Amino acid sequence: MSVKKKLSIVRNLLMFTVIAWFLVTFIIVPVISVFRTTFFTDGTFSFEAIEKLIKSERVRRSLSNTYQMAFWSVITVTINGIFQILVTEYFDIKGAKFMELAFMVPLMYGGISLVTGYNYLYSANGYITQLLLRVFPHMNAYWFTGFTGVLFVHTFAMTTNHILFVKTAFRDIDYSTIEAARSLGSSSMGAFFKVALPVVKPAIFSATILLILSALNSFAAPSMLGGKNFYMINSMILSLNGLRSYDLSALLSLILAASCIILLLIMNYLEKKNTYLSVSKVSTRLRKTKIRNPVVNIIVHALAYLLTAIYLLPVVIIILFSLGDVQSIITNTFPRSFSLDNYIRVFSTSATLKPFLNSVKLSLIAVLMVMAITIPSTLAIKKHPGRATRILEMTLLIPWILPGTMLVVGMITTYSEPRLLVFQQVLLGGFWLLPIAYTVGKIPSSMRLVRASLYAINDSHEEAAHSLGGSAFYTFRRVVWPVIFPTAISVGAISFNGLLSEYTVSALLYNVNNIPLGIVLRSPEMSNDPNTEANSLVYIVVLMLISAITLLATQKYRNKK
Repeated sequence: MSVKKKLSIVRNLLMFTVIAWFLVTFIIVPVISVFRTTFFTDGTFSFEAIEKLIKSERVRRSLSNTYQMAFWSVITVTINGIFQILVTEYFDIKGAKFMELAFMVPLMYGGISLVTGYNYLYSANGYITQLLLRVFPHMNAYWFTGFTGVLFVHTFAMTTNHILFVKTAFRDIDYSTIEAARSLGSSSMGAFFKVALPVVKPAIFSATILLILSALNSFAAPSMLGGKNFYMINSMILSLNGLRSYDLSALLSLILAASCIILLLIMNYLEKKNTYLSVSKVSTRLRKTKIRNPVVNIIVHALAYLLTAIYLLPVVIIILFSLGDVQSIITNTFPRSFSLDNYIRVFSTSATLKPFLNSVKLSLIAVLMVMAITIPSTLAIKKHPGRATRILEMTLLIPWILPGTMLVVGMITTYSEPRLLVFQQVLLGGFWLLPIAYTVGKIPSSMRLVRASLYAINDSHEEAAHSLGGSAFYTFRRVVWPVIFPTAISVGAISFNGLLSEYTVSALLYNVNNIPLGIVLRSPEMSNDPNTEANSLVYIVVLMLISAITLLATQKYRNKK
């Protein structure tokens, strides 16, 4: 064996040893720690945590709220999502192209930044609520607090899966089948429900699964809008961690994980059991249908325009107010003049710039770590199928199956004291645990996308490179990397985008030395600085711009490739 071959083996061994250490230390051990914290009090087996849950009405109510919210979110989001597809793809609606752009707003900004923007508009002192109170003086000014506010945010923010999956499937419908249904006497809506809807049923099913998981794991909305009496599981976990009730927070994270796993198993069973109507793709493209009934036509147009306004109004008002003076922002009176003063203050003052730079630094570190783990791991899984790589793949997918709060609770309970696995360091309260938790959360989705790009590589090209004397590293650099690089760039950019305003993990792990943007957006009302609210609006606008630029740039780059 040549020296070059030996060095390659040593290098690969070291790399996968580090990856194995990372996965064991920050995925496997935290999961075990959650079980230990829940059921082993002072080293002995105990059901004390379950007894605490039964006795605590507030904790039990958080469970009930979570499941009710998931149920109603499925209904409202599905209705909203299907209506969006109807008015942009099926019916001939004036301004449909503009509506389509408006409905894509949740792709530009989400999480804590979206909730912050909505809260600014619809809270008791919000601009839109104050306008509504002038028209309806007896309405409840606090309508956006509690269950109603959270459901409102879910309804209009969680339609991204319908935009990404259902709309794409809908465009593949064979228009001749809809024409055939009409020729047999079916109305436009009848053709939609009897012909079009069954074709996109699998896509709706997939979107529903992701929707329920998102609703169950919702954190930003209930944390900000729940008020004093409305908690969901994740917001209750945050509250319990603040009270250092780790056993009860660990039990709640286990219940949430069990709910997600049971849901996935049930959905998988139902998906296999059901048979879906499918049609072959032909050259007949879907053509939009005019609504013949004039009353129905007016109603559908009115609802479509109202929905467009609901999506666009927050964006427009946030941008306008971010350019207004601080006094207008505080009092929610429409600005009389506009300037870039708020932006200059945010990006010229170290105190206001620091959270943004912290988020950029934490997100970049996490993205680099994700790529360093997923690319070699997916290569190994593809090229060396076997027991070891199957275990590796299953381990990488654990953060997708289990809720992020469960893993974070496990990290808190494990690394709040020195551990041999991390060289006797206490990670909780330090810098590194937060970007590590970011990394763990992004591994599954990144791995799946990178793996999909690997299957586009023709194995014969790699074999030819090897036969011509190319080393494994040379073959990877000249044959494999050019193919997966566009995907890696896109995955990295989208992950970076999402992490800039990440709140769920940040709320549990941040410290005073690495406060990220998500935490700053959460707490403008807790600050005495009159500029804080203006700063938050600037942050949201900047995040929207970064998101839009990232999505457009990566899409254009991939199309070129």
